[in-house]
Amino acid sequence: MDILTIKEASLMWGISVRRIAVLCNAGRIEGAKNIAGAWLLPKDEEKPADARVKSVTYTDWRNKSDMKSNNFESNLKNLKGTFVVENMEISESGIKNVKRIESGKVSYTDVIEELKREYMQRV
Repeated sequence: MDILTIKEASLMWGISVRRIAVLCNAGRIEGAKNIAGAWLLPKDEEKPADARVKSVTYTDWRNKSDMKSNNFESNLKNLKGTFVVENMEISESGIKNVKRIESGKVSYTDVIEELKREYMQRV
């Protein structure tokens, strides 16, 4: 039987060595054997499907750049929740700027330039 180490499988499948070890420990890779502390996999084994994704469409909640404007209020609520979890706050002026950008009245680069000018006047 041809075998792979988890490092070789990691390069083939494009996932981390640690993730493969977790999959092996969970019994998700058929034929994987732990010999003397090293996982060995059958060479013809396919990458297991990612069971962490429950729906067909995967939403990366960390990447706020792909927010759709039709869900703006919902996205803003989620953003506020993320800030709370991170123990951060969004100021009212920050929310106003986000709403200005969403409305299309200004671009985010315009807002950044305004904030830079305002900050330089304070200093």
